[in-house]
Amino acid sequence: MGTAPGLLLATGQMLPLASVHRLARTSTLVRLVMDAEGQVLDMGRKVRLATPAQRRAVYARYATCWIDGCPLPATMCQIDHADNWSTGGLTDLKLLGPACQFHNRDRYQHPDRYTRHKTGTDRWAFTYHRQMGARRLRV
Repeated sequence: MGTAPGLLLATGQMLPLASVHRLARTSTLVRLVMDAEGQVLDMGRKVRLATPAQRRAVYARYATCWIDGCPLPATMCQIDHADNWSTGGLTDLKLLGPACQFHNRDRYQHPDRYTRHKTGTDRWAFTYHRQMGARRLRV
């Protein structure tokens, strides 16, 4: 007894070969890494914003904004990409961290003011460098 060409689905139904070809031509592959409970932790480039599971993991890993010396609690920060997402950064847990609103915006407007360094095997921090020769306004 022969079988019809196609793809046998987990439901027991056969997906016709023409449908398999159509899906291959029109679909986008998305890489997802999940924890033991099925929560998504790494999503590559397909998605920009952190998932709720990633947010909880970031809050567990960082106490404050990831800029050295910034005291704002991580739970009051935005989730930021270590590598700017608009230039190819990934939405993967190992590359996400908390940044207060000021540092999140300032780091992208003035990347030359910040130096990134590792603070563990998969954690990052940034050091802010004030501009040399900048004049202070007197009030």
